[in-house]
Amino acid sequence: MPEGMDLFEAIHTQRAIRSFKPDLVPDHLITTLLEAAVKAPNGGNVQDWRFIVIRDQETKRKIGQLYRTGTRSKIDPNWPAQRRRIYTSAQELEDHLEEVPALILVCIPPYPGEPNPGAMIFPAVQNILLAARGLGLGSVLTVRQSRHEQELKELLDIPEGMQTAALLPIGYPAEGARYGPTSRKPVAEVAFRETWGDSWGR
Repeated sequence: MPEGMDLFEAIHTQRAIRSFKPDLVPDHLITTLLEAAVKAPNGGNVQDWRFIVIRDQETKRKIGQLYRTGTRSKIDPNWPAQRRRIYTSAQELEDHLEEVPALILVCIPPYPGEPNPGAMIFPAVQNILLAARGLGLGSVLTVRQSRHEQELKELLDIPEGMQTAALLPIGYPAEGARYGPTSRKPVAEVAFRETWGDSWGR
């Protein structure tokens, strides 16, 4: 992380960024993100993760077309304003995916019988998101790529025995896209002492 960016500052100001400047993200910053990813804990330390960095414009265009294929999420006008904003922002990202400077596609093998396969990969994803925040880059965890798993595997020559886990757009935040502080429920509402319902904050 750059000098002056405390870990907890990064955690408390990390925010989903879905709108980006067109500026190129240098290789050394992408490398820093990937180095952060491979330092993450993972079950059995098997390190089965793989990361595909995608910058080619034609490839991004094809991925964007896939994202815009099929049923799109309906935005219910009765939803709370914050939820409507999030879904609108997610659809805008889909509509402009090829304009994002870089995409990182995160892949893992399936783990038959594993009750929580996310434990094998999502710590690495979070490391990328936090490292991006520390470097002044924006990103967001997206998993809509799973709707087009086979097409993506064919497009990117992903071998059988691997599956996609997440697609992370990477770039400098656009004007108006900002970091935190974030709005979250207080710990007292979501954490309990010893048994369910006995608030940690009592």
